[in-house]
Amino acid sequence: MAEFQWHNPVRTVFGTGVLDKLPELVGRRRVLLVTFQSAHATGLLARIKGLLGDRIVDIIDTVATRPELSDVIATHMRIWDERKAEVIVAVGGGSVIDFAKALCCQPESGHFLDLLTHATQVVRRLRVIAVPTTAGTGSEVTPFSIIWDTRDSNQAKYTLNNSRLWPEAALIDPELAMSLPKVVMRNSALDTLAHALEAIWNVNASPMSDMLAVEAARIVLAKLPIAWRFQGNTKARVELARAAWLAGQCLSQTRTALAHAISYPITIKQGTPHGLACSWSLPWVWRQAAGVDPARDMVLAQIFGPEEKDPIDRLEDFLHSLEVATEPFFWGLTEADMARSAIEYLSKPKGHNFISKGLRMP
Repeated sequence: MAEFQWHNPVRTVFGTGVLDKLPELVGRRRVLLVTFQSAHATGLLARIKGLLGDRIVDIIDTVATRPELSDVIATHMRIWDERKAEVIVAVGGGSVIDFAKALCCQPESGHFLDLLTHATQVVRRLRVIAVPTTAGTGSEVTPFSIIWDTRDSNQAKYTLNNSRLWPEAALIDPELAMSLPKVVMRNSALDTLAHALEAIWNVNASPMSDMLAVEAARIVLAKLPIAWRFQGNTKARVELARAAWLAGQCLSQTRTALAHAISYPITIKQGTPHGLACSWSLPWVWRQAAGVDPARDMVLAQIFGPEEKDPIDRLEDFLHSLEVATEPFFWGLTEADMARSAIEYLSKPKGHNFISKGLRMP
C-alpha cells in the first residue's frame, strides 16, 4: 500500500439544524427540487419551499424506492428539453439522490442511455446539492448513481460512474432522519456497516479508507443497538449520520465488493431493501476474506478490538440482535446458490475489488 489516491470534491456541511443553510448553498440559482412523495405529508416539502421560495422552478416528488430506468429516461429528456433549472436540490434517501445525479448530465447525443458508457462525452451539467434524509447510503458524497430496471422481463441494475456526478455539496442534517420508521432506520445503518466492511476487504483500500471505515463500523456497532431500542436517542442518531458520511467517502474510493454483489439479485427478485440485502451476508463474506491478506486481517481486527477472539461470530450476534437473519435459507438461498453468485461476481471486472479470488466452502 505504498501508493494510493484519494479524491472527494464534495463540500460537506454537517450538523443539527444545518438545513437552514440551504439558501446560502443555492445562492440565486433556479432550482429543480427532487424529493420523495411523502415529503409533502411530513411537512418537509413545505419547509424546503419556505427556504427557497420562488427559486424553485420545478419539482419531482415521485421517485420510486429504487430509481427506475424508464422513469429516469423520461425525466431526463424533459428537464433537458425545458432547461428551467440551474441546480438540482435532492432531498431524500439514496434513491432520491441517485435519481437526481442521473439527471444532472446531458451527453453529447442527448440520450440518457449513452451515459451508461464511460466513453460518452458530457456537454452540459447541472450541479447537485444533496440533502440526505436517511443515514446509510452515502450517495451524497459519491460519483455513482444506481438505476434499476424492474419493469422489463430481464430485470437488471445499472451503475452510473462519472466524475461529473459528484455532488457540489452535501448538506447533512441528522434531524431530517429522526422521523424514519424504525426498520428503515436500521436498514440504512446496516448499509453504512456494509460500506465500511466492504471498503476494508477491498483491493482498492488505502490508509485513509481504512481509518474512516473502521471508525464508521465501530459507530454503527455501538450506536445502532441504542437507536434500535430508543429511536428518539438524538446522540445515537447523529453518530449514525456521521458514520454514513464516513463510510460513503470510503465507498467513493473503493467501490463495493462481494456482499453487495450477493445482495442485488435478492433486491431485484424479492424487493428486499438494499441495506438489509447487503448486510445479512457480511459474516459469510468476512469468512471468505479472513486469512487472505494479513494486512486486511489486521484492519478488520480493529473493529471489535484485538481482544475479540471470534469477531465474525460477534458480528452475527449483532445482526441477530437487530432481527436480521444471517442464514442463506432465510433468503431463499442454499450454500450452492451463494457460491454460484460469488463465483459469477468474481469472474467480472467488479469482482476484482474483493481481496479473495476463490471461495471456501464448508
